[in-house]
Amino acid sequence: MINFLPEEILQSLARTIFMIGMISLIIIGLRNFYVTFQSGISYLKRLHQIPCSRCTFFTGDYRLKCTVHPYSALTETAINCSDYETNNNLAKALQVCEANSQYSHSQGTNPATHN
Repeated sequence: MINFLPEEILQSLARTIFMIGMISLIIIGLRNFYVTFQSGISYLKRLHQIPCSRCTFFTGDYRLKCTVHPYSALTETAINCSDYETNNNLAKALQVCEANSQYSHSQGTNPATHN
């Protein structure tokens, strides 16, 4: 049999092909990780657009999440809900607290010791 390439050249060629293959696999793996990470970020951004937790009709109970749309509550279909109404309970509670605080300061009493 005629040997066209010496053994050292074959080993060098095999090492080069092996290194190119390993580097290619690493690059493909990093690219797949990046694409998966980016799609996860875009999915999370889309989920943060769901307004259910800030809606008046949201109950917070896992059995009946929304009184108007119980099947689409907290899903992506609720992003453009036509029945969404801003829950003003927190804003009203803060206004009441501020009003009570201003009233007690104007009366000169300490609200902590007031019976």
